[in-house]
Amino acid sequence: MKAISSDRKTLILIPSAFLASIGIGMVNFAMLFVVKESFHAGARSVGWFMALWSVAYLSGCILLKRPAVNLGPRLSMTISSFGSVFVLGLFFLFPSLGSAFLAYSAYGFLCALFWPPLMAWLSAGLEGSALGKATSTFSLSWSSGGIIAPYLSGFLAERSLEMPVYLGMAIFLATGFLVLSSSRLAPTPPKKTDASRAAEAEDRSTPLRFPAWIGAFLIYAVMAVFFNIFPVFAKDELRLSESRIGFLLLLRALFAASGFWALGRFEFWHFRKRYIFLGTGLLLVLDIAFIPLRSPLAFGIGLCALGLVQSLCYNNSIFYGVSGARDRSRRMTMHESILTAGQILGSIGGGIVYQAFSWPSVFLLLAGLIGIGIVMQAILVRRKS
Repeated sequence: MKAISSDRKTLILIPSAFLASIGIGMVNFAMLFVVKESFHAGARSVGWFMALWSVAYLSGCILLKRPAVNLGPRLSMTISSFGSVFVLGLFFLFPSLGSAFLAYSAYGFLCALFWPPLMAWLSAGLEGSALGKATSTFSLSWSSGGIIAPYLSGFLAERSLEMPVYLGMAIFLATGFLVLSSSRLAPTPPKKTDASRAAEAEDRSTPLRFPAWIGAFLIYAVMAVFFNIFPVFAKDELRLSESRIGFLLLLRALFAASGFWALGRFEFWHFRKRYIFLGTGLLLVLDIAFIPLRSPLAFGIGLCALGLVQSLCYNNSIFYGVSGARDRSRRMTMHESILTAGQILGSIGGGIVYQAFSWPSVFLLLAGLIGIGIVMQAILVRRKS
């Protein structure tokens, strides 16, 4: 009976994650160019603007945790989907740089009602290999959406900067209706009883979550540079079109999805700390390799490798974060908050350093950050072992 329930909720949650990922990818990619082209924002302003979504999302993860629990995952996800359409629609009714900042931050805040509840709902009652497969399937679903979004958004943006945002809003609407109409197929987890609260005191979490979270923070700091600053660099200095930039980012998502698929099929990496260090070690090597690059082909190869490293670092974070934990919602909020903190640092820091110094300087700064992170991982593993 538990397997049937798990299969049923997967039929709703995996497509929901896929659709939401496409919508978010399209809106975020297109809004970058809307701000840059329509309001003539520089790299620093674009970095701050793109970081605003992450800051708002992080704030939402903290402030909306209790309301999300009280509302339940289905209603939370529905409010997030429809609310995003509403606030983005207000921006198009009253277009200005100020309203773009307000709408984008409200949209990021509302996304906190979607992802942590979805991930907690999906992982509820699962451990071991079943948990590993569920988290990898989830990662594969949203990363598959990330394959489609950048190129499609870039292709449409060459015709109209607003068109990808409109399509993203339509996808949010479809996602909201999908989640709202699924009550019979995928019942939500029951409210906590006194017995379940008592069971939460018996937490069997693994300390490997701490070094894994550091790896997640680092990979998302690097990825934020490619999501938010690389399009500005590629357009201004490499003279690439929006669709070619989108295609390069598509390659990262394609290889990330391949990595998630492989990690879901095999269990060799479960509870093996060497794979936590492998992820951050490869990230440092890649970061240094990006410093001299100026060729679109070389960036394409590098982004393929970055996608594989992302899949390992992300899966480590989500798997070790919820493994043995009783309060899955809290752990998913922590996981999302850490990723988002990395995005904020990468977006703001990358934008400031790129505009003040140079593109290679961004990766020199990141190399130092990754080196510090590896030392912190080593200290944590030694203390906890």
